[in-house]
Amino acid sequence: MGRFRSLVGGWFWGRTFSSGIPTTWMAEPAVRRFINESVTGSPDVWPMAWLQGLVGAERLGRCVVLGCGDGRLGRDLARKGLGRQILGIDLSRRAIERARAQARAEGLDGLAYRRADLNRLRLDRASFDGAFFHQALHHVESLEHCLGTVRDALVDGGLFYVDEYVGPSRSEWHPDLLAEADALYRSLPPEVRRRPHLELPVDWRDPTEAIRSSEILPVVRSLFDVVEERPYGGNFLSVIYPHLRLDALGGAGRREAVLDRIIEAERDQLAHLEGGAPSYYTVLVCRPRLESRVQAFPRSTAGAAERQEADREVRALAGDPESFLR
Repeated sequence: MGRFRSLVGGWFWGRTFSSGIPTTWMAEPAVRRFINESVTGSPDVWPMAWLQGLVGAERLGRCVVLGCGDGRLGRDLARKGLGRQILGIDLSRRAIERARAQARAEGLDGLAYRRADLNRLRLDRASFDGAFFHQALHHVESLEHCLGTVRDALVDGGLFYVDEYVGPSRSEWHPDLLAEADALYRSLPPEVRRRPHLELPVDWRDPTEAIRSSEILPVVRSLFDVVEERPYGGNFLSVIYPHLRLDALGGAGRREAVLDRIIEAERDQLAHLEGGAPSYYTVLVCRPRLESRVQAFPRSTAGAAERQEADREVRALAGDPESFLR
């Protein structure tokens, strides 16, 4: 059933890329400055530029971008000279086609693409100097296999970069988790709110969405040494933003004023991470743990019943599941 889920997810994202990438909370200029500051220490320094500083003269040779989508991250790595040869991997055929076309249009060298399911990932051992995930790992169900394969594919001392949603998994969401965010949402001007209350932040059209997201950090830490960890919240912004009607405010000033209220709540939440709700989004810079190469990590059974229920939902949603396997 996991393969079926992956195929439906790939189909969903293929359609999404074909119709244009939707605007998310991270694209808002005020929010982007907040994320940059949380990760890099400066509102004007983006994470990849910060990573350049960490890598220094080390410059990576071969890199792989997992769940590359339309290839934006890989192209950024190429432009910055962070990797000489960059392989992008994604399940969506349409995303891969867009990535190839854009790389050609920009005249970038050293970029290649491959279509593959990250749940069944195969990479040669010690074949990459760097591996990157950007908002794709929370769509992976076989975390242990995928991350174990990435670990083994990295050379000793290789770099593993993760920018991910690591909040509640789809089966863990319930209204109580939204209580604080919903109170903040209801305090915003009525004209900016699309509905009276927040809805659970899971896109049920994509059965891979947040499939095991809350388990990402424990699995990563079992296989890699975390060199840098930079949480940047999202506990309010990511769940409130889709419910906002910011265009109704008119004028950039009022738009940013609403976003600034939410950002301040994020800052306060990040300042009190100990004993409070963990950050839903984080950036990690890691190195493979050598001792983990000879240790097996048992697959978690957490949420198995909920995933079975999700399977039934997917069957009902798809109508003809076999059509995705042809």
